[in-house]
Amino acid sequence: MNIFLQLTPRDPLIARDGRPFGAGQGNRMRGLPWPLPSVVAGSFRTALAKACGQDFSDDILPRLMQIAVAGAFPVHNEQLYLPAPNDALAKPADGGGIETLHRVIPQPMSANDGCDLPEDNLQPVMLSSLQAQADFKPAEVPAWWPIGPYTTWLLGNDVAFDSSFLRSPLQDTRDHVCLDAERGAAAEGQIFATANLNVTHLPRFGVKLDGQQLRFGDRFATVELSVRVTIPETETTLQPGQSFGCWHPLGGERRLVHWQVCQSAGTGWTCPSEIQNALETATRIRLILATPAIFRQGWKPDLACGPLKDFGLTLVGASTGRWKAVSGWSLATVNHQPRGPKPIRRMVPAGSVYFFTCERGAASKLADHWLQPVSDSPQGQRDGFGLALWGTW
Repeated sequence: MNIFLQLTPRDPLIARDGRPFGAGQGNRMRGLPWPLPSVVAGSFRTALAKACGQDFSDDILPRLMQIAVAGAFPVHNEQLYLPAPNDALAKPADGGGIETLHRVIPQPMSANDGCDLPEDNLQPVMLSSLQAQADFKPAEVPAWWPIGPYTTWLLGNDVAFDSSFLRSPLQDTRDHVCLDAERGAAAEGQIFATANLNVTHLPRFGVKLDGQQLRFGDRFATVELSVRVTIPETETTLQPGQSFGCWHPLGGERRLVHWQVCQSAGTGWTCPSEIQNALETATRIRLILATPAIFRQGWKPDLACGPLKDFGLTLVGASTGRWKAVSGWSLATVNHQPRGPKPIRRMVPAGSVYFFTCERGAASKLADHWLQPVSDSPQGQRDGFGLALWGTW
């Protein structure tokens, strides 16, 4: 059973990266551009157990870990926003802005070309010789795309950026100090800094934030966060119900967020009809990661034994970002993971793109896997890692 939640943060969120922070380790906390899906999943499971009057004993923890949580994504004007694809390369205009938005795809190599790709049959994903007639440094593209233009891009059509596209949330750095109660002055060495994410208002793309003549709504878009929760059919106690609503911390420093069941999840959680139609006859398939993914083989999904094993896909090329680290701290022994620090795992970042070929018609059922996880491990899937967007190329 799928349930959609609307999250409304009361305060800026803290989403730490994995670098040391604490007494004797470092006094400057560095933040991520967006909360990791496992942070959202863990916070919701805790909130659900408390709302259902459970005490985290006996079999409650393993049952909570069976609940799948996907998201969170921004929603504005009832449209889901998704992270920018890695195959969009913007050529800057001379006077500022963007002159051309190029699409990079796998390019066949001639007999005299060579590269050090990790597999023999892969093709480099890059600009064609026609697109790369002159050197340029890529311009910034908006970090969050609305589902409408995203669908257009997934079908292989051109997209023009406007103020409906959104930038990454602004980071606010706060300095904290411990006061010596006797002297009323700062205690020696007791100072640290945190990075905060304002995820309730995202800057609009292409709008200068210092423009005094613009209204706040013209410079920022007010967003809510959308999360999908899947409860196993066998679960009878841990049910959020239609009246579920509570304040519960999300991320570091117990910043409060209001969680409530949402009757209308916004457009984008199901595969658009245009993409469903295109997948029925497509032979060249594109996968874009909407959330970071964790694969056994590091940078690529396992096509032989993973969730995509039944679709007959052949990997042709990939455009992935630099790997990111995820770790954390386990407060309980779950799935053979002892209490204490979790081992560091490498993630393929959101927005990474994989190019496949397949037989005609074999990809038609991929529409059912829209925003479904393609990470290899079942727990990684339930934690929301590797949600997939499908398109053609």
